[in-house]
Amino acid sequence: MKVLLLFLAMCIASVTYGQDIRVAQGVPASVQKAFKSKFPAAKDVEWERKGERLEADFNVGRVDHKALYDQKGKLLAWKSDLRKGALPPAITRAIKTNYKGFRVDDADQVTRDGKVYYQVELDGTPDDLHVVFDKEGKVLEGADWW
Repeated sequence: MKVLLLFLAMCIASVTYGQDIRVAQGVPASVQKAFKSKFPAAKDVEWERKGERLEADFNVGRVDHKALYDQKGKLLAWKSDLRKGALPPAITRAIKTNYKGFRVDDADQVTRDGKVYYQVELDGTPDDLHVVFDKEGKVLEGADWW
């Protein structure tokens, strides 16, 4: 019985933390205005509440993007998927040199606080890796993964 109650509590908590919200109902006008100004070509926009922040998941062209805003409309960070072969050459060289036996599974370009970095998911044996690089191919230890 305790296990069932714990399971129910966890389900309720997860629903209230990561809520999909309708643009017309839950996103402040200041956030909507800032978003439309920064990403005028955005299509298929879906919003999700992340604690006190709002995350937009959308497409520009055929590329997936995410943007994170505070309640006042300040853009905190955004990321976009990178197509195969779109990583900067320095990162590609660093992967070939330092991660032999791994291949790039997924890559994103992330902009936060005016700085650009790259999240790369590497497939390998026995484990996959999540590595964050700067544009020069330097690994950023302790960088947040989004």
